[in-house]
Amino acid sequence: MLIYFLYKNDVGQKIQNSAYALIIGGALGNMIDRTYHGFVVDFFDFYWDIYHYPVFNVADVAISIGAGLLVLDAFKNRNESAHKPKQEDK
Repeated sequence: MLIYFLYKNDVGQKIQNSAYALIIGGALGNMIDRTYHGFVVDFFDFYWDIYHYPVFNVADVAISIGAGLLVLDAFKNRNESAHKPKQEDK
């Protein structure tokens, strides 16, 4: 479904297209891991004092950034449409 949105999207919508590409790439990366290994290989493991952050991988980062870009783009489009002057019907 995201590939369809990416294909149908206007070339000028760079943020949205980048977001779709990151989500698709991350999903494919995790799918390849799951197909090849039978599980997703997570290798970033961080600790902060006594807090242990959940382990993740590059594909997870790509998916998260892509989702964040979609949210930012939605707010940006909402703000732009709110500032456009409304045309009255004649």
